[in-house]
Amino acid sequence: MEGRSHLLIGLVAGVVFDSVTHISGNALTAGTSVTLPLLVSKAVYYGAVGFGALLPDIDNARSTLGHRFGIISKTIQGIAGHRTVFHSLLGLAVGSLLAIGLERVVIYLLGLRGYSAPAHVVGISHVVFFGVLFGCVMHLLCDSLTYGGIPLFWPVKKRFGIPMDNKFRFRTGTWPEFLIVWGFMFVVAVCIWQGYVIL
Repeated sequence: MEGRSHLLIGLVAGVVFDSVTHISGNALTAGTSVTLPLLVSKAVYYGAVGFGALLPDIDNARSTLGHRFGIISKTIQGIAGHRTVFHSLLGLAVGSLLAIGLERVVIYLLGLRGYSAPAHVVGISHVVFFGVLFGCVMHLLCDSLTYGGIPLFWPVKKRFGIPMDNKFRFRTGTWPEFLIVWGFMFVVAVCIWQGYVIL
């Protein structure tokens, strides 16, 4: 899918995910008091989901995120190629472990200096982690709908898609992609309007 499609589907799906899990805090439309920490948590969450929805395409220098990362993206694409490790379960697992490890290292280093990470900072780091992870999962799910599919079990090169027969999938940038994106957005908007999904 194109970058804007990944971003739109990621953010809209993020609304549904947050409505179910309340990962970013209480719903704003549920009669709860709106506080600055809650607004910050929501902003961080949706920023993280949006970043995660684009992140797997860092291995494509021509992608939305690839343009921003320039030489880093070109280097990754030169070494790994597009739709390889960053579009696999292994990539999700390694990325998650690196993120968790980095958080642990920072907390440990702060502890050596006699500091402790405040609970709200640790809480925000968890919001970022789950937001980025959810965005990445949505990216992989969306790319599995395309003709090329994804190498889900990379380094095994076999590609998987939904549905399994790629004759029933679409090419990136064609009309079915936009139909899926706008259709999904419409369904979620109706669910929000009906109160099935709360912001």
